Amino acid sequence: MALPSGTGTTALYLSQILMPKNIEVLTCPCVGGKQYLKQQFDELGHFTYYPTILELENKHHFGKLYLQDYEIWQQLQDETDIEFDLLYDPMMWRCLLPWLDTNPDVSLLYIHQGGLLGNETMLPRYRRKYDADKTNGSQRLIEGT
Repeated sequence: MALPSGTGTTALYLSQILMPKNIEVLTCPCVGGKQYLKQQFDELGHFTYYPTILELENKHHFGKLYLQDYEIWQQLQDETDIEFDLLYDPMMWRCLLPWLDTNPDVSLLYIHQGGLLGNETMLPRYRRKYDADKTNGSQRLIEGT
């Protein structure tokens, strides 16, 4: 089971139910990093089971626009016809893909948490930043500059 984390509360509580049944819970820290997420877990109390925390190789700043996030969001939309949120889901999928490569025989259930309202402002920001770059780049190629 996989889902992105802000405070990690959902991933932590799912771990209590699923891990005793040998179902691993995977998450990634979308706000802060791995240490911050562990601190959030500690603030909720002491638990027997904890989710597996996946991370990107490089620091990922919450709310910053990343071309890789936009591209994976577009790819998910094209391949699944499901709209994912632009703030949490792309980072989780970027963490999941390498994990899936090393765990090819594992079934995965991804929890879509809704939260699409942020796309109303995030999508125009991405389009302004990255779609304009593609258009300008294509124009420069056509003009030979």
